Amino acid sequence: GEYFEKISKIIPGGVNTAIQFFRPYPLYMARGFGGKLWDLDGREYVDHCLGYGAMTAGHANPVIIEAISEQVKKGTLLGFQAEGAYELAQELMRRYPYVEMLRFSNTGLEATFYATRLARAATGRKLIVKMEGCYHGASDVLMISDKPRRRVQLGSIHNPASTPDSLGTPEEVVKQTLVAHFNDVASLERVLKKHENEVAAIITEPVLTNSGIITPEKDYFREVRRLCDEYGVLLILDEVKTGCNLSAGGGSQLYGIEPDLVTFAKAIGGGAPLAAFGGKREYMEMITPLGGVVHYGTYNANPLSIAAGLASLKKVMTDAAYAKINKMGDELYKGVVDAIADTGIKATVGRCTMMGSIFFGLDEPPKNYREASKCDAAKWSRYWLHMLNRGVIPAGSAWFEEWMVSAMHEPEDIERTIQATYETFKEIKD
Repeated sequence: GEYFEKISKIIPGGVNTAIQFFRPYPLYMARGFGGKLWDLDGREYVDHCLGYGAMTAGHANPVIIEAISEQVKKGTLLGFQAEGAYELAQELMRRYPYVEMLRFSNTGLEATFYATRLARAATGRKLIVKMEGCYHGASDVLMISDKPRRRVQLGSIHNPASTPDSLGTPEEVVKQTLVAHFNDVASLERVLKKHENEVAAIITEPVLTNSGIITPEKDYFREVRRLCDEYGVLLILDEVKTGCNLSAGGGSQLYGIEPDLVTFAKAIGGGAPLAAFGGKREYMEMITPLGGVVHYGTYNANPLSIAAGLASLKKVMTDAAYAKINKMGDELYKGVVDAIADTGIKATVGRCTMMGSIFFGLDEPPKNYREASKCDAAKWSRYWLHMLNRGVIPAGSAWFEEWMVSAMHEPEDIERTIQATYETFKEIKD
């Protein structure tokens, strides 16, 4: 609490991103290695938050540290295009064969912002459709209906409302973002029919990762692709959190999705700030200097981030690493499911490869945000704090976050997490 009192006097809330804040005070970390973190008081935690998806290679991975150290000797920001960007772009295109060209940025927010700008330019249309409960970064156009809870914010089941998540969002911007339900083709078609020839793009994650883990139903994305083609709408796949995490080729590979544009961040940088957006050549060639769609950024493809990304994707996140991660993901999932059954706590689990989430109070995994939002968020908060007191960070600090497994977690970390889960469920069951 002492550090919180000090830092909160000069940094609002004592944190630099609101998701890190929780009561009575946030966690303040001193260091990380492998699948663990240590706080300012020296307490050790098994970490399943993993930088919200950025640290799948593990904290302070020696291979990545070496790559960054070598680059520091050659310069951290050169002001002109540095080497390595071509090689990293090639690696991403190998993993995502439908990507014909791409550009690097720094954050997921930037990647989704530029992808929507590009879609509007390519189609000459204004409107963007997103899924209720999906987070695509905090830009005005996409920070809409991210976590609506009250009925007035949600709108009706057949006509979900476009609700700004932040003060300061102009009303005219809110009107440019329409909302549909994930896993509901009819919901999406209603929106496209009502606004025919007005919608530039549909943006969605392949697997919802900010409403807990919600996987797509069979043929859902085939139908989404059909509707995009039928209505002349671009499909933007947000792989910021899932890309190079759920598999080598992310959700695209798992579910056979071929969007027009795709966005990446988090895991592609190996822990360094790095993002990208890419897709079909006909759209990417509209970016300056080839076309009129502006994309700038002093730190775009900076040498440090590129070096970290190359080391991570080429040397750390190999087929063997994904096999190890998925095996531990299987064990963690089974352990949590068994703990639910053995303790009798009312809960269900959403899961996709190395990611998973617990929905307290629900009998079945939800199909969309509206179903997920009926979970017992208060019980989730108790669960999170009880796990924390047992030396496990089970996910980010909100009900809509998920657990993850890194390439540097060890079997004993998973065993420790499962044991803590059993003990916690027994304590919070009633």
